[in-house]
Amino acid sequence: MYENTYRENATNGNIIIYIALDDYMDFFHEWDNSTFKKRDMHPDLAEFLDLCSEDIPLKKKLELQFCVKNEHREKSKEDLILASYRNYYEFFGRTENKKIKRNFLNALFLVFFALVFILLHTLLIESATSNIWSKVFLEGLLIGGWVFMWEALHMASFGSQELFQRSREIKRFLKADVSFQYKSNNY
Repeated sequence: MYENTYRENATNGNIIIYIALDDYMDFFHEWDNSTFKKRDMHPDLAEFLDLCSEDIPLKKKLELQFCVKNEHREKSKEDLILASYRNYYEFFGRTENKKIKRNFLNALFLVFFALVFILLHTLLIESATSNIWSKVFLEGLLIGGWVFMWEALHMASFGSQELFQRSREIKRFLKADVSFQYKSNNY
């Protein structure tokens, strides 16, 4: 039960995920030397957020609170973290959308080939001889057509569920409220 692990914001009903940072730099991947706005989120933090998201139903909105230890507020560093956070999830959102499109395109190609095989079977069955090889070929066309059709249906329905789920999680992260808290003591 996520209610036992996460607090709910009493004013808006959002589920709050607390992230403790010793300083602002803990947000970023330590081996990423690109400019701050383009730097990646730390992989352990991304994994933590993904695990939290799996626990919380998708219908619930998220609120991320970064609790920065022993720091005074620096608006410029907060802005860098927010920009990097948005860039990170926007990139993965685009990636998931490409995967979904590719999945449906592949399904369309499979439907096309299935229809071609079934149509060929229908056209050639009239002119087929009673030869065993022609019967095997025709049955192969029919079976191949149905196998391609099944694979297309499987890919478009069952194969896309996980992609849609991930896409919805990413959109939820992009819509999440992000705030910063500062603690001078251990939290």
